[in-house]
Amino acid sequence: MYQEIQPESADPERAKPDGEPVAPERGPNGPALSTVALTIPADRDQVVLVRSVAAHIGVRLGLTVEELTDLRLAVDEACGVFLLSPDFGGLGEALDCRFEELPGDDGAAGTLVVTVSAPVGPTLGPDEDDIGWIMLGALVDELTWRTENGLGTVRLVKLLAGREV
Repeated sequence: MYQEIQPESADPERAKPDGEPVAPERGPNGPALSTVALTIPADRDQVVLVRSVAAHIGVRLGLTVEELTDLRLAVDEACGVFLLSPDFGGLGEALDCRFEELPGDDGAAGTLVVTVSAPVGPTLGPDEDDIGWIMLGALVDELTWRTENGLGTVRLVKLLAGREV
């Protein structure tokens, strides 16, 4: 199976399942500084690719070993929201993962926003009382789930305090 990692420009156009473009993430101070997008088959064996990309981006951003470990575990758990759900279609589906660096205020450190998205049915979503979701929330600075037009998205935010992006 072929997977492709695609670095994107600061203003990429994404498409929803219905083909409608999705705007890139924007921080309070403008569009993403850089974006890396990765689409993998909906297979637990492929999640290692997402963890590897997370680690490489974390190293480039100067994260500590502990922060790198947390980031890798967080993206693993975010993928698991889909892959471990009995309501997820699985076979033939794909997970879209995005890593976006957003600028901070006046040269201050920004944020890393990671999203994992996939087509979902109306019943798929995280159990907020589940240990995996609770653990995921402890690993990042902000955690959200949303469903829009048949697309479910887990959004993770990691503040890059004290670092220049």
